[in-house]
Amino acid sequence: MRRFTTLTVEWDGAIARVTLNRPERRNAFDDRMVTELREAFEDLAHEPSLREIILTGAGPVFCAGADLQWMQSAMPILETPAMRDAHHLTRMLRTIDECPCPVIARVQGPAFGGGLGLMAVCDIVVAADDATFALSEARLGLIPAVIAPFLLRKAGESFLRRYGLSGETFCASTAQRFNLVHDVVPQSDLDDRIADLTDAIMRLAPCATRESKSFFHRMILLSDKERMALGPESNARARCAPEAAEGLRAFVEKRLPSWARPRAQKQEQEALTSDDVVLRRT
Repeated sequence: MRRFTTLTVEWDGAIARVTLNRPERRNAFDDRMVTELREAFEDLAHEPSLREIILTGAGPVFCAGADLQWMQSAMPILETPAMRDAHHLTRMLRTIDECPCPVIARVQGPAFGGGLGLMAVCDIVVAADDATFALSEARLGLIPAVIAPFLLRKAGESFLRRYGLSGETFCASTAQRFNLVHDVVPQSDLDDRIADLTDAIMRLAPCATRESKSFFHRMILLSDKERMALGPESNARARCAPEAAEGLRAFVEKRLPSWARPRAQKQEQEALTSDDVVLRRT
């Protein structure tokens, strides 16, 4: 893993934690941070043992979007370098979006502009109940055009037209209502909820989890007919893989599969017992 100046990357076994680390600038993007985020997720994508990434921010703010001091320092800007910066940001967001393992956003505080784009490319988003959000670009004479495709897919057209055309600040419960945030918890419970999600992911078969994420991505680009054809093909391939044999055998033998992490053992055993009861009743 490379060394970075605008973020930190920490490892805990099969889990990585990427922290935006410009708290003095409210974790706002500058050119270096955009580059380092892309490089970090490119490196992590090539780690076959990695099973989860947590993305968060240092300090009280998750991400304030683009660093306005950095943007002003380049003024007046010509269209060619402006286009380069936009493509640069798009590539970074796509790299996170296409990361093969699950990415959880730990949103401990406000997120504005590009910070919403970061949330939109994460698989699971957990936010503190006092976090606030805004698509504030139009206040500055800008357009949220780079992040809009990701937000459209995650939160929908109604969300974009409501908050992209008002610039109003909105709360975590509103973000949840538009599917931008999945779980809203008190600030004091944020890490406990992340730990619960981590335990859940650590119970899943690693290759099957990655294949599921890849499958979900591919479905978005396909017609209904193509999706119907891809489904049986992917299902059969997974069923014939070694993980399926191990998972089914572990269930029958009432033991943990080989990939389950020890700290998930109690929860996994409870899940096995619960599943067995359901199967016996059906």
